[in-house]
Amino acid sequence: MIRTLVLYESRYGSTREAARIISLILGPSSCIPVSQFTEKHRDYDFIIMGAPIYMGKLHSKLQDFIDREKEWLSGKNTVLFCTCLDGSEGLQVLREVESDLGGQVMELGVLGGRLEMDRLTEEDFKILKKYLSQVGLPPQGMDLFSPDEVVDLALRFLDIRDTLLERLPVEKLKEEVENFLKEHNTCTLATSSPGRVRATPLEYHYCQGHLYILSEGGVKFANLLSSSRVSVTVYDEYKDMESLKGMQISGQALVIEDVAEYQQVVESMGLEMESIRSLPVDLQLIWVDMEKVEFLNSQFEKDGYSIRQVLNF
Repeated sequence: MIRTLVLYESRYGSTREAARIISLILGPSSCIPVSQFTEKHRDYDFIIMGAPIYMGKLHSKLQDFIDREKEWLSGKNTVLFCTCLDGSEGLQVLREVESDLGGQVMELGVLGGRLEMDRLTEEDFKILKKYLSQVGLPPQGMDLFSPDEVVDLALRFLDIRDTLLERLPVEKLKEEVENFLKEHNTCTLATSSPGRVRATPLEYHYCQGHLYILSEGGVKFANLLSSSRVSVTVYDEYKDMESLKGMQISGQALVIEDVAEYQQVVESMGLEMESIRSLPVDLQLIWVDMEKVEFLNSQFEKDGYSIRQVLNF
C-alpha cells in the first residue's frame, strides 16, 4: 500500500484547505504542516508539498524545510503545488524549487489563492500593497481559490501515484480481474444525474470487458438518460485485512435496444427469449463498457506486488 504524506505551510488558510482536500483524495495519507514533521514521517512513499507564493517567493517555512531535507527528498517520489494570485509567477517559483531539488519532482501544480485585505496584518498590508502596485494588480481583495480545481489537481496526483505501484504483468492482471468477475454475479451499480444519485444491487453477466444487466426499470434509468457515466463495485464479504478482495469499475452504460444484440446477450446468460417475452413486464438490458478497474486484493501483496492494481481496458 502506497502511503502519501501531504506537507504544507499556510499563511491565511487557502493552502491548508487545499492540502486537506488533496489528502482526502490521496488516502491512505497523512496531512500535516511542516512544523509537525518527525522521523516517523520519513517512511512515507509519496510526498506532496504545498505552500502559498508570497511576494514572489515560496513560504519561508516550506523553503527552509526543503533546504534542510534535500538529501532525504532526493530519494523520494515528490510533487509540488502552490496557491497564488499570479499563476505564471507561481509556476516559475515552483520550477526554481524543482531545479533546486535536482529535477526529481514528478509534477507541479498551481492553484488560485485568496487575498482578504481585512485579514492582513498592518505590516503585511503595507508590503503587499506595494508589491501589488509593482506587478500591476489592484490593492483589493481577490478570491481565485476553486475547490473544483483542487480536486482536479488531486486526481492528477493520484494518477501519478498509481505509476509507483508494483504492478502485475498486464495479462496476468486481466486474467485475475476476469476470473474474479466470473466467480461472482452480483454488483452495485452507481448512477447519477444533477441533484440525484443512486446505488442499486443487481445481478450481472460478464463477457469480454463488458457487464450485462437485466432490469425491470427504476430510478437508475432516470440517471442513465442524463449521464452514461457509471461506477460498479463487486466484492467479497469483509473478513480481515489479510483477505481483502474487491473492485471498483468505471465505465459507460447504455440501454441496449437492438433486438438481435439483446437476444444474443440473453442467450449467453443461459436464458431463453421465449421466457423473457412471457413475463408480464419488459426487461431492459444495460450494457456497461468497462474502462478502468481498480482491484484491491490482499493476495497480490503476498505475491510481491502492490495490494491495489489498476487495469485500463
